[in-house]
Amino acid sequence: MLSPLAARLAEKNGYKNVRVFHAGLPAWRQAGLPVLTTTEFVKKRLGYIVVIDTRGPQAAKAGHIQGAVAIPRDQVVKEREQFPLDHKAFLVFYADQTDMNKLNQVTKQVTSWGYQSVHILDGGYQGWLKAQGPIQKDMVSTKIFYLPRPHPGEITGDEFMNIVRNKPAGKLILDVRTTAEAAGGVLPGAKNIPVDELSTRLKELPKDKEIVAHCLTGLRAEMGYNILRNAGFNARFLNDKVAILKDQVFCCYK
Repeated sequence: MLSPLAARLAEKNGYKNVRVFHAGLPAWRQAGLPVLTTTEFVKKRLGYIVVIDTRGPQAAKAGHIQGAVAIPRDQVVKEREQFPLDHKAFLVFYADQTDMNKLNQVTKQVTSWGYQSVHILDGGYQGWLKAQGPIQKDMVSTKIFYLPRPHPGEITGDEFMNIVRNKPAGKLILDVRTTAEAAGGVLPGAKNIPVDELSTRLKELPKDKEIVAHCLTGLRAEMGYNILRNAGFNARFLNDKVAILKDQVFCCYK
């Protein structure tokens, strides 16, 4: 299943049996289906996210991902009370291998608690070792400590709203929602380019300004940020909710 843009590109390249999953990742998560994340992504965000070693403390003592919390897979649900209050916290679960079938039983339950970013580490601990990710031995934590703070490239809600109000000349707000969503209202001075079209419309954006991406919830904004960063733009993104109703902006209500 592909995004609309990826589907069009696949068809241009000769693929015939192409399907689009219109409901997107949020609907996939709500259905309790597994979502994988990569070692590269986790490496860049150690210290910003919660990583849980489902092999348990004994296995973790011999070696575990740096900063991971050791909670046996069959004990995760019982430890619900120590999970972050912030339901937008990025949670990553891993076993020795990917072990998607067993771990999905856990991630499905955790997602039902309201968490929006629950993932299984592709390749598990063995994949992490192969990728030469940082590890620890002996010092095993069994308690989750989570301090919300902006991820790399993330802008705070207060700063975002200051940009909306003051419209500084050196910044551009990029609305990566769909055209249909933007028809209901766009932030003053913002430019709307749906994230599915962004890679092919980069020439429409200035190189001499900082571009701040937003969407409805933050998910597509981060995707847009990654596209912009990889293309050499000075960019950040808002990982929060934004709504424009009757020309009024409602922002940052996690």
